[in-house]
Amino acid sequence: MCSTRKILLLFLILSFSIGLYAWRGFYSLEPSTLQTTRADSLTGFDILKYTVDLRIDDVNQYIEGSVEALVLAEDELSQMQYRLEGGNLAVTSVLVNGAVSAFTHEAGIISIPLQMSSGAEFSTKVYYQGNPGNSPSPYNIGLKFTPFSFYTLSNPDAGRFYMPTYDHPWDKALIEWRLTVREDWLAAANGIRQSITDNGDGTRTHHWISQFPVATYVMGFAAAPYIEFHQQAGEIPIQNFVLPSQLANAQVDFANVPRMIAYFSEIFGPYPFEKYGHMVVNMSTYAAMEHQTMTTFGAQYLDGQQGYESIVAHELAHQWYGNYLTPITMREVWLKECFATYSEALWVHHNEGWEAAKAYLKESIQDYYITWEDRNGPRTIFNPEYNMMFAPPTYEKSASVLHMLRLKMGDAAFFPFIRALLTTYPNGNINTAEFIALAQAHSGLDLTQFFNQWIYSPGVPNAEVCVFHNGSTQAKVYARSISPPPPTLNWIYPSHCLD
Repeated sequence: MCSTRKILLLFLILSFSIGLYAWRGFYSLEPSTLQTTRADSLTGFDILKYTVDLRIDDVNQYIEGSVEALVLAEDELSQMQYRLEGGNLAVTSVLVNGAVSAFTHEAGIISIPLQMSSGAEFSTKVYYQGNPGNSPSPYNIGLKFTPFSFYTLSNPDAGRFYMPTYDHPWDKALIEWRLTVREDWLAAANGIRQSITDNGDGTRTHHWISQFPVATYVMGFAAAPYIEFHQQAGEIPIQNFVLPSQLANAQVDFANVPRMIAYFSEIFGPYPFEKYGHMVVNMSTYAAMEHQTMTTFGAQYLDGQQGYESIVAHELAHQWYGNYLTPITMREVWLKECFATYSEALWVHHNEGWEAAKAYLKESIQDYYITWEDRNGPRTIFNPEYNMMFAPPTYEKSASVLHMLRLKMGDAAFFPFIRALLTTYPNGNINTAEFIALAQAHSGLDLTQFFNQWIYSPGVPNAEVCVFHNGSTQAKVYARSISPPPPTLNWIYPSHCLD
């Protein structure tokens, strides 16, 4: 996801690629007392697939339909629970393996009694209807209606506000959509479109199926009086949904997407899904959202001049880091946003050269973050407060940590490491401890202090740097950090460098 504010950070950049690993405000924290473990995901079941069949009345902002879940019992189960919250959504009936079941729907929780033995596969089907509401402040998301469209935003946990779901990133599942909307609109969603069926009543049903598991927060759809335009990146189809008035700008602003896919495939590994695309909507919560295979893109960022190409690169990079490799909980949200934000700079370097990348890092990243921290104080990257989950520490500061890690490891170890994240946890989840362990394995370094400083504790350094040249290709670097410094980061030549 990309914030509506241009909040980017990468510092500690020198033209000859020197990193300084100093900091201020260090608090001694034992990561094991903070670290998310895989015990979070030991729920006794695994949802394998959701089939969502919804009829959506955009005029009355009303939905009715069903969500069927195919579930594997990993332990003996006596009940199944889903979330369905907000608005006046009411559950009308529930089936288990096709038979009518008892249920309760209280305080946003649907409870279904079961008698399932370990290893059994079974289905639940929840029928419901009503006017959906949105999640609480500060996000206010879910199924959003505008005068000429509707669309979903679920990041971090708003899928439950328009469909019954087990709404946690560690339980990824296949998703099949059957979306019935007015006949003059198109509906876009995750996966590959199978068909559009005319129902003869002024509506059409749009059928989409994903071929790979999807975390609930990146399941999504949109509908509007769209037209489509298509691109191709090797064997990967690119399917874009825009309003007719947006077509000319979108064709310019998305023109480099095939090249981006080729470049990121080279450095991260092959593009991991069956397709890519964009569905453009009028939204203010985020600039864009990386719904798997089909990014939701804010209409205000289509300027026809590629002026917001950083957003395009950011959301595309999330298909690898965030969607294919997913944080196990949102306490680990930095594990996806660091890569997406850093990929903005990687794309500028690839597309425009190193000088342009340096300018981007300085003007759009470093200066913004330092100003933000000066006003808001230092924050810790790991386990952010709920209302700070998508703030500059998660994006710009974590991208800086990733860049510093690259400098510390060296390219020869760093790029195999980030590719190994994807091959070690394919279509899976990761936590910070696993990220650190793999980085140490590829670098041969003890990175305990590095991650204690930068991930588990707040603050940024103030540094003094001197570079002495001997007239040839050799240089000596003198550096020190001042603690506690003012909340700035400046490369300076202090007076003692002249001694």
